[in-house]
Amino acid sequence: MKRGTWLFVSVSLFLGAVTIAAAVPGVMEGFGGFVITVFLLYCALIVVAQLLSAMFAVRRMVEDLFEKKQTSSRIELR
Repeated sequence: MKRGTWLFVSVSLFLGAVTIAAAVPGVMEGFGGFVITVFLLYCALIVVAQLLSAMFAVRRMVEDLFEKKQTSSRIELR
């Protein structure tokens, strides 16, 4: 279930970035437009990867914050 959720989030973020990259129709004409589109898609891929790693790090921090910690007690040796 968790893997499916991560897959859904990553695909939706990628498709959102593709939609934004294709929102400027005037610039996207000819070969120059193709190069710009490829560059924007590459940038979007980098942003999505960084966002996923940041979300993973925040999730780990929150899990560690609420994790029950073991406390040690002092033992006297005689």
